[in-house]
Amino acid sequence: MIAVKTALIMGLVYLAMGIVFAIAFLLKGIEKTDLAAHGSGPGFRLIIFPGTVALWPVLLQKWMNIKKKKA
Repeated sequence: MIAVKTALIMGLVYLAMGIVFAIAFLLKGIEKTDLAAHGSGPGFRLIIFPGTVALWPVLLQKWMNIKKKKA
């Protein structure tokens, strides 16, 4: 029972972090990491929101690499 609770808590933390990241990424980071997304509308961003939440560690790494190259 403890393992189930721990797994659920870890999953909720991952989801919460993904939601926070996705909001920031879709507002500021997507146009820097993907030039094809430049000028995309809210419909496109809404469509990719679930994937951004799920894959936030990968996208965070990509976003950080872009920032390092510019600095």
